[in-house]
Amino acid sequence: MRLLQLSVPAEQRAAIREVLDGHDLGYTVAEGDGAKEGHALVTVVIPADAVERVLDDLQEAGYERSTYTVSTEAEFATFEGMDAVQRHWAETPNRIAPETLRAKARDMRPNTQSYVWLMLLSTVIATAGLLIGSPAVLVGSMVLAPLVAPMLAASIGAVRSDRPMVADSLRQQAVGLGVAVVGAVAASLLIRNLEIVSVTLDVTTVDLFAVRLSPGLLSVVVGLAAGAAGAFGLTTKGNVSIVGVMVAAALVPTAAVVGIGVAWGAASVALGALVLLGLTIVAVNAGAYLMLRYLGYRPEEAGGSFIDLESTAEKARFAATVLAVAAVVAVVLVGSAQHVRFEYAVTQATSDVISDEEYGPLSLRGVTVQYAGASPVRNPTTVSVSLTRRSDESYPSLPNELARQISDRTGEDVTVLVTYTDYEISNATGTRSGADATSLARSAAPS
Repeated sequence: MRLLQLSVPAEQRAAIREVLDGHDLGYTVAEGDGAKEGHALVTVVIPADAVERVLDDLQEAGYERSTYTVSTEAEFATFEGMDAVQRHWAETPNRIAPETLRAKARDMRPNTQSYVWLMLLSTVIATAGLLIGSPAVLVGSMVLAPLVAPMLAASIGAVRSDRPMVADSLRQQAVGLGVAVVGAVAASLLIRNLEIVSVTLDVTTVDLFAVRLSPGLLSVVVGLAAGAAGAFGLTTKGNVSIVGVMVAAALVPTAAVVGIGVAWGAASVALGALVLLGLTIVAVNAGAYLMLRYLGYRPEEAGGSFIDLESTAEKARFAATVLAVAAVVAVVLVGSAQHVRFEYAVTQATSDVISDEEYGPLSLRGVTVQYAGASPVRNPTTVSVSLTRRSDESYPSLPNELARQISDRTGEDVTVLVTYTDYEISNATGTRSGADATSLARSAAPS
């Protein structure tokens, strides 16, 4: 329940009472206690779901929200017909008031010192979790990271044309990402130089790295859905599932991969993870914004335009911010599109080769492609193909065949790494146990 306080002038009192009575709400009127002379203080007990609808009705009746409007949490309330009112609003689709939405978004954001430390520590944890191969540690790092809160705040500011809120949120996102990447690089270099992890580690072969090496269409889907879920949770009266959004987006582990790639000299790994990180952030912001628009949140009618600027300095800062954001988004989208197109061609070429009669007994488990989009570094792209085969079968020419077909299809030089999972099948009498994956064999060949 909420406790709504309004400062109502005498000439509007009858209209306000009519609206409140029409919704069967409990309220009191304290004459002369309003925010201005001649105003009465009207205190209303109201379900959280009803605040936005009732405020809209009060505004249509002539009440100005800007006069004096306060909404606070109520521990409990009792008035005649309260249960019926709660049941009615619980079954009615509603959204919280824009003012409440903005307040919830601001309340989620930690102060700058806490924000920076949490980002730094969560990135260090993620870096260690990746290098020791612990999914549980990665989840812990994602739970700690506070990066989603400024993303949701930016979407709220954009949909409400609140330029200061958008600028502050974008700045927090940039600071958080900068701290995460720099922290990951520093932690990775320290781990490598102390030889806590082997300096000869091939980071492209670590299982937890595989899904964070490059952007993909499913990354966009996850980002959009995570942002939409966070925004939807924010518009409800319950708690916001920020932890779930942070885990789904998996931003901190991706930033950690960037740092590890830099420390181990794997430029394609670092660049691919960086593009994936940018793509996910863009998707989360877009998903949250689109959900808020879908739910009906709009700019204040009486508010100024988002680009109404008074001084030349403000105009310059606004233009610089817009250009910087546009440049980042453009680079991320172009790089991601190029990689997705390359990855699609690789997948098709691999399927064509494996479907040949010669390789009929093989089963394809997966294809992983390192980043192949726009890049200042031009090296042969590594393609990892995972297959299953019977333990008595051998395909020494397959890596070269895959590399040749992929190069013909894409026009790019590639290095193909084929990983086999061997299995055995019991004989007809069943005297032996069933299929048993017992060994791994690798073969690689450059094109």
